[in-house]
Amino acid sequence: MSATDDEKLLARVKAAAAMILDEYLTCESGHDSALYIEELKAPRLNPHLIKKMLTVAMDKSEKDQDMAAGLISVLCVRGTLEPEDVEAGVELLLSSLKDLVIDVPKATTYTARFMAHFLEDKILPESMLASVKDLAGADVGPEVIKSIGEMLSLPLPVTQIKSKVKEIIEEFYVAGDLVEAERSLAELNSKRSGHEAVKRTIVLAMEKKNRERERASVLLSAMTRVYGSEQFFEGFTRVMRSLDDLSLDTPNAPALLANFIARAIVDDVLPPNFISFVPDRLVASERGKEVAGSVKALLEQHSSTRIMNVWGAGAKNSVEELKESVNALVEEYFVEGELKEAVRCVQELDAPHFGHEIVKKIVYKGAEGGSSKMPRAIDLLKALVRDGAVSSSQLAKGMVRSVVGLKDLSLDVPDASSNVDAFVAELVKDGMLAETFKAHVAAMKGALQ
Repeated sequence: MSATDDEKLLARVKAAAAMILDEYLTCESGHDSALYIEELKAPRLNPHLIKKMLTVAMDKSEKDQDMAAGLISVLCVRGTLEPEDVEAGVELLLSSLKDLVIDVPKATTYTARFMAHFLEDKILPESMLASVKDLAGADVGPEVIKSIGEMLSLPLPVTQIKSKVKEIIEEFYVAGDLVEAERSLAELNSKRSGHEAVKRTIVLAMEKKNRERERASVLLSAMTRVYGSEQFFEGFTRVMRSLDDLSLDTPNAPALLANFIARAIVDDVLPPNFISFVPDRLVASERGKEVAGSVKALLEQHSSTRIMNVWGAGAKNSVEELKESVNALVEEYFVEGELKEAVRCVQELDAPHFGHEIVKKIVYKGAEGGSSKMPRAIDLLKALVRDGAVSSSQLAKGMVRSVVGLKDLSLDVPDASSNVDAFVAELVKDGMLAETFKAHVAAMKGALQ
């Protein structure tokens, strides 16, 4: 590549850096940012891309600066950038600092803020502090170092978020109040808290017993009402990235993480192909291979119900008790026909995370009874959603589980497939399921054949 071509590519990378940052500040999609960078096909220029992102962020608000630093951390977790890229990018930034302060008087403070963030997130080595003075110059270098020291003892916003999240999760393991934990996490009102909450939930549960691990899986499912898919992807990926350290205190950490991933996939917290999106370098490691292999084995060799009970005897009692209660109330409803009583019983279970199991049980009971029981089953589903005893997301999840289990049900109930279709059609007609759910069911049936 000629010098002219190099200059053109560098100019394109710098222009893309500004666009990527502005897009992220608007949409907060680390996935899209990673795709844009990969499309540039210029990994050797990643340090220049990082420097440009940080200089562009200097003209923005403090919140946007934190988000810019957060984006670079996210891209490192995803494997789009390497910590070495960040170090080289920060070196470029420091080398240009004397010129930057002419146009941005607070450039030294902003640079220190970025570096403190990266140090806190462990994507910048502490050893780099020794070269700050040489890179930035005797005039501004000492000021940067002093500011970093002050910021690291503040604590930083990222440190505050980590501390608050840890407090919420630890309280949840003590009190077991799912609603309160969900509310407290939502009140943090920070996208950044998402991946930290996911990671902290798993890491803390690894140190506990299976009963708390079951609670952790239930909490992760509840978090889908607070955080988007990217926060879950980044949270689980960060745990994979920390496996070597975690294994020092918890030797079976890879096996535990595999259980969490498989359970999250069954709970629709993670997509079935989650492992394929994890950075190759993480999956290729010894412990990464162990996790990926265990997840594949769990999903291929065990049913969804078995994976729902992945935490075994330590958590089985609570799950089994709920299932027994659900079975009893559904059986009683189809015998007595008391709609209000059935809704009240579901509400008294106080297990919003278990709504999908209730839905599946009602659907299968109605499908087994055919035309004599299906109207009664549909009435109960509608009443449960209308009265808030079962959420819309749990209704959809329960219907998905009903479709997934059709193969087994059809052995005893030949009309099971058409009966479930009738349930879906009625719920779509009443606006309780999206119109697109019909196509989703058809696609699932095709995939399961």
